Amino acid sequence: MKTQMKTQMQSQSGFTFIEILVAITIFSVAILGLISTTNTVSLHQRNADDATEATLIASDQMEQIKRLATNEPLGGIFGFEYFVNDQTGGFLANYNIRPNDYTRSIVETVNGFTRTTTVQVFPPIAPVTATENFITPDNIHMVEIHVDVSWIRPTGGSKNMEIFTVLQRRQFIQ
Repeated sequence: MKTQMKTQMQSQSGFTFIEILVAITIFSVAILGLISTTNTVSLHQRNADDATEATLIASDQMEQIKRLATNEPLGGIFGFEYFVNDQTGGFLANYNIRPNDYTRSIVETVNGFTRTTTVQVFPPIAPVTATENFITPDNIHMVEIHVDVSWIRPTGGSKNMEIFTVLQRRQFIQ
């Protein structure tokens, strides 16, 4: 009889309570790892989206400046004169004088990003010997354009991207 009971107990199969607890623990750790990975991927995707948006905002400003600063050989309303002359309502009319007559800048908010556009006489020269400045824009031959776009990251802290170019006055022979 004892042998028969032993055989019946041994033939019963199933999971013990401890085996179930171990399985649930392993499953929980795996699920938490997946949730953590999903949050990390989502955060990196958001950072990439913000960087792409900032690049588009900066390049859009740069392309607008290049378009307006192109000289019109047939007397168009835009061109280098229009771009550098802030005294006659040109492109730089709303820009701030910073810190002298060789630099102009403006800070704008675009889609939650802060865009700072700076235009300065190029190459930077000592004010004592300078003949190129925004008071006498006819003397300006080149300007450096700097567009800086900054934003606050979802995790805190700020991030920025910058682009630069130099524009030259083109002379047309007629």
